[in-house]
Amino acid sequence: MPRRPLRPLTAVLSLGALAVVATAGPAAARPPAPVLQPLATFAVDGEVAEILSATPDGKTVVYTDSELGRIGLVDLRTPSAPRQVGTVDVGGSPTSVAVTDSGRYALVAVDTTTDLTAPSGHLAVVDLAGRVVVRTLDLGGQPDSIDIGPSGAFAAIAVEDQRDEELVVDGVPGGLPQLPAGFLSVVDLRDAVPAWTADRVELTGLPGAAFAADPEPEFVDVNRADVAAVTLQENNAVALVDLARRQVVGSFSAGTVTRTDADTADDGATAFDDPLVAPREPDAVQWTRDGNLVTADEGDLAAEPSGGRGWTVFRTDGSVLWSSGGSAEQALAAAGRYPDGRSDDKGAEFEGAEVARSKGADLAFIGSERGDAVLVYDLGRESAPQLLQVLAVGDAPEGLLALENRKLFLTSNEDDGTLSVFGLR
Repeated sequence: MPRRPLRPLTAVLSLGALAVVATAGPAAARPPAPVLQPLATFAVDGEVAEILSATPDGKTVVYTDSELGRIGLVDLRTPSAPRQVGTVDVGGSPTSVAVTDSGRYALVAVDTTTDLTAPSGHLAVVDLAGRVVVRTLDLGGQPDSIDIGPSGAFAAIAVEDQRDEELVVDGVPGGLPQLPAGFLSVVDLRDAVPAWTADRVELTGLPGAAFAADPEPEFVDVNRADVAAVTLQENNAVALVDLARRQVVGSFSAGTVTRTDADTADDGATAFDDPLVAPREPDAVQWTRDGNLVTADEGDLAAEPSGGRGWTVFRTDGSVLWSSGGSAEQALAAAGRYPDGRSDDKGAEFEGAEVARSKGADLAFIGSERGDAVLVYDLGRESAPQLLQVLAVGDAPEGLLALENRKLFLTSNEDDGTLSVFGLR
């Protein structure tokens, strides 16, 4: 992704300015909303900062740097003054990272592909204390996202085997299918590291997938029951996988957004009055406290303008519990963060999502890659999320991470190589 001119890092804290796009109940009927304040902007040692994870105590943050083929470690004991404490080469391009519940190891999904028709990659197991790779596991394909569930028992890796965007299929540049097909890789972490194996769960032939022969798994999130939600972005679908049984237990189409309040013209004017009919094509996915799913609906394969241009709360049967419609992009516009130059493409590109509980409040964080911003919502009623705040962050936020035990929220910003650190006040 080309780097873009940087914007100053500020936080938009005024809820009054957002009243036109957020419907809130009477002030007396609900407790004061939590408000995040900026604590630090930290330039990492390296080229980029893409995906984040952290040790269980929240004092060490790990980020991926795909440009230099390594992960970096940041000391966050003083949130207002992060400090670089090391880097580790991982033998390829890291795409995602997750720290084990012991805090001892960082599991890094590493892409080693040189030919998209023969994708390859491995899982690098990094001892954080020694800052050394202690083992690699061949994944048999090109990985993207990795997650470890709250139980700490399993790691799930979305092995995307991504498409060649220059290859024309049925008249569509970058069209599908393009084999080999991606899959989900599962590692049982209850064994000792030398005994770990990467087991394969096929995701082909699933109901709801637009191109069932080529699932293209993108992002994974694991819940307390060790069920992984996996987005199949270009397929406009979501799959559910029982990790203990290594079995798909459900799948559904993410459906189509039909709106009349989009801005689909790159004309220097922001006006949300255009029709938009497009598949959601979700990127990030997160389980909620009530067992529903939050998706950031970025778009990808469909003809432009594309994508859901917002975010959605799904039930696990695929029915929509809530959809942001045009309100998410309108919130960005009210905060001065809407990227009109992308209106004829995928708009604000809502790519990242995080769900957390802090100070008794359930929160959803939705990252806009092109708006350089994160929308913060009260998710106490999952059928009616309430916008609390728009956070201005660094350039192109890629990773979103809430540290519940420390009441902190971080983004890793790909285009300027920074971490944005916020705290609840």
